[in-house]
Amino acid sequence: MDAPAVMQQENERGRVVVEGKRTDDSALCTVVVIHERTGYWGVYPHGFGKFGVRLPSAEAVKVAQAILAGTG
Repeated sequence: MDAPAVMQQENERGRVVVEGKRTDDSALCTVVVIHERTGYWGVYPHGFGKFGVRLPSAEAVKVAQAILAGTG
């Protein structure tokens, strides 16, 4: 299933939309990760309203490195 196209907002450098499974019920869930012009990265699970997490660039790099290394 392809994720729906999402238009980039004015304050964004870019975004990626990925699909995973929820931890509570294993239902499919879309996650939007936005690279903001401020340098922060926003992570927003679809369906949770305005809930999200904004990570400073250095923290986003730590997450990406851990994912790529298979550690955490």
